[in-house]
Amino acid sequence: MKPDLRPPNPNPSGTNAGRRFEKVILRLVKGGPERLAIEAGEIDAIVDPESGSAILLPEAQRALIERKSRFRNLVGLASDWYWEQDENYRFVSCAGATVESSGFGDESIIGKALWELAIDNMSEADWQTHRRQLEWRTTFRDLEVRRVDRAGEVRYLSVSGEPVFDDSDQFKGYNGITRDITERRQAEAVLQEPNRFSRATLDALAPHVGVLDAAGVVLLVNKAWRVYAATHAGMGTGVIEGANYLAACDDAQGGERVDGIAIAAGIRQVIAGERMLFRYDHACDSPVGRRWFMLSATGVAGDTAARAVVSREDVTERKRGELLLALEHTVARSLADADDTTVALKAVIRAVCEAQDWDCGRYFRLHPAAGELRFEESWGVAGVAVGQFLEKSRGMVFRPGAGLAGRVFQSGQPLWVLDGTQDAGVSPTALAPETGADGAFVFPVMADDRTIGVLAFSSRTVREPDDRMLQAVRSIGSQLGRFLQRQQAADALRRSEARFRRLTELSSDWYWEQDSDFRFTRFVGCGVLGAGEVFGKTRWELPNIVLGEAEWAEHKSQLAAQWSFCDFEFAAVHPDGQLGYYCISGEPVYDEAGTFTGYCGTGLDITRRKRAEIALRESEARLRALAGLSSD
Repeated sequence: MKPDLRPPNPNPSGTNAGRRFEKVILRLVKGGPERLAIEAGEIDAIVDPESGSAILLPEAQRALIERKSRFRNLVGLASDWYWEQDENYRFVSCAGATVESSGFGDESIIGKALWELAIDNMSEADWQTHRRQLEWRTTFRDLEVRRVDRAGEVRYLSVSGEPVFDDSDQFKGYNGITRDITERRQAEAVLQEPNRFSRATLDALAPHVGVLDAAGVVLLVNKAWRVYAATHAGMGTGVIEGANYLAACDDAQGGERVDGIAIAAGIRQVIAGERMLFRYDHACDSPVGRRWFMLSATGVAGDTAARAVVSREDVTERKRGELLLALEHTVARSLADADDTTVALKAVIRAVCEAQDWDCGRYFRLHPAAGELRFEESWGVAGVAVGQFLEKSRGMVFRPGAGLAGRVFQSGQPLWVLDGTQDAGVSPTALAPETGADGAFVFPVMADDRTIGVLAFSSRTVREPDDRMLQAVRSIGSQLGRFLQRQQAADALRRSEARFRRLTELSSDWYWEQDSDFRFTRFVGCGVLGAGEVFGKTRWELPNIVLGEAEWAEHKSQLAAQWSFCDFEFAAVHPDGQLGYYCISGEPVYDEAGTFTGYCGTGLDITRRKRAEIALRESEARLRALAGLSSD
């Protein structure tokens, strides 16, 4: 229970009442020293032994009243009004000279919390922060709120408060003051109007603009600069007012280090007055891929703190156009210099990957007989994951409409996937999950308005292509398609000429070809058997061949070693039971990559010659026998 500090007589200033009150007090005091202390004004209160209440002595009461009066006067000087809140943060009292004029009359705020009043400049997040301060029982100062008063005028108020606790340290609410700062805010607005105009002008500019002092510290930036600093990684991240831009350039890491050093050196020259203008093009990575900027630094004359104005203009579209044009020229030069299909494919794939910063690319060639796309060539950046992915791609086959490659082959149009996991029509292998990539770009290789193959690229940074990019890949696909068609025609001509030369050189009765397993795939002319009887069989699987095991073993070893052979003779039993004799010659065949693909050769019917040789030997044997008999 709180002590009762009220004196027995509420009007101690009266003379008679004062004397009676003193007599009452003195009767409670037994000792002489206490009486003397009271009379000397050294004691402020005594305790009534009967009630246990503290009794405030007249002099102390008057002093307390004076202190409270002085406190109210000080509060009045420091604020426009004083307020109190209960433990639920609801106003229980509000007093001051400007309460009514501000629109915060007693009847409008009593029983309400501050956030329940008509205040229009506080967001829900702001109120949550304020409520958290109250819950933590912290003192808050100069909370600025805005409201419209009863006259329809906008008023700005500054609210400060501190928590109140009772003698038991229990929270009882908040007490505080409020000041009307409308005039101050209006004066600030008038003073800031020129700066606001300058700021609005800078914010309207698309380039990133920043003003640096002599040390490279950022004094001012526009909205474009601030947005870039907050949303992009790498050099310049988070560099706004108060940060040192030159230090950020000096500390650039990775691929940006060279650019950072060059930019810092150029800006320092401008600040030192060694040059008035510095320009530098550089690239940086962003959430949407690589972007290019043209940085300009201009010196500032005069006695101001500003020493250089730095602007960065996004020139990505222009740079991409230049790079795509250069890529088309690179592809054209590579194809003009190449005399081999493998070399040309690798050169084109590499040029595209390096120009677009893609991880790897593959070429799938159409095999007309099978009606499917088969892996033929690839190129990728150095790395275990990329190497494993490309190795797994060997032997991949796409039917029309299957996977990205099959769909591009079927439609004849480029196709891109920015997030491979969202495309149910594409196999995971085709979208390069092993490389950590989540995008792919595939476009057709055309010749005579026909799709003869597909180029498929995989990367972590695939963006949606623009019209210029689509135009470039169509040009590249057409250039490569024409080259491959010319190479295919030239290769066919070379093979035909080679076969003709071999036929001419080997003057034979028939021509034959075998695959890498030594099985017949082609048979032209009159041989030991008809063409239908030999296709798909090896020579030693043919019926009626007469040859010893030793001869077969020697012939097979020559084939396994991929040696050329000449005049290999064997016999075959004819349907009439007679033996026919034959002689064959052959040489190994290799494709453009140097891979063994089989044999080709010719055969000659030597039956007449062999029979004549046999008859001659038999005749000579008979003559020798007769000669022996005659000598006996």
